Amino acid sequence: MAETAFQQGYSFLGFSSHAPLKFKTNWQMTWDSLSAYAAEIRSLGTQWSTQGMTVLLGLEIDSLGDRLRHTKPPVGSSLSSDTWPGYAGYSAIQPDFKIGSVHYVQIGSAKAFTVDESAEEFARHVNECAGGQSELIWQAYFRNLCAMIQNGGFDIVGHFDIVRKNNDDNRWFDEGSKNHRAAAFEAAELASKQDLVVEINCGGLLRGKTKAIYPSIEVLKFMREKGIRITFGDDAHAPAHLGQGQSVAADYAKAAGFRSIWFLDQKLRWQELAIDKAGTID
Repeated sequence: MAETAFQQGYSFLGFSSHAPLKFKTNWQMTWDSLSAYAAEIRSLGTQWSTQGMTVLLGLEIDSLGDRLRHTKPPVGSSLSSDTWPGYAGYSAIQPDFKIGSVHYVQIGSAKAFTVDESAEEFARHVNECAGGQSELIWQAYFRNLCAMIQNGGFDIVGHFDIVRKNNDDNRWFDEGSKNHRAAAFEAAELASKQDLVVEINCGGLLRGKTKAIYPSIEVLKFMREKGIRITFGDDAHAPAHLGQGQSVAADYAKAAGFRSIWFLDQKLRWQELAIDKAGTID
């Protein structure tokens, strides 16, 4: 990843692996691997600093809702109840930045599920967990997103409305409806009040999973009106993804009226950069 980023002309590269949860999935780190992850990224930072590229250590941390909080070690963990770090454990590696994101929703007493899963799994959960009422899913998602923003503890809002991933052509719900927009705007308003940075995320689009870019253009225009700062997130799951969304994100941001983005420098200060300068090699 770092070598490809350097070849792409990156000056700043942030790693944000999925932080551990209280239960095991196939897409996040375990608590036992957190220290090794941090050591690896710090080592890359030392290595690439001599080449003029700053490498930052980050985490993407899930907000899971009140019924899914990290309260005890997951089954199979080598950690005991006495050493279980919970949310505070993330600070042990002193990350340079934290991305807050929502993937999971839970409707009533049904099993929690992720909104960015495959189209087939999403369709199954619409029926099994939401009783065919797909609007309950985006409602639960934005409730969780608002709660996450209000609780704070992170720097960047990740893939703001990823609940749209499986909703190409409004397959499941009308994104232009008054209620849907109101829910998204409420979360954006809260992000504005908390002075959070929001990423433009093209990950799903570039991997061929969806037509959607996050946030939607309507929400992004609202964010511009509210003075929210934006940044670009590659959401790279492989080296080949790095840099591929920069021009897409730039055009998208300009279409919403933005003229600059923000990035963290080597001293972890937010710096403003003209969009036309983003992704260019000096």
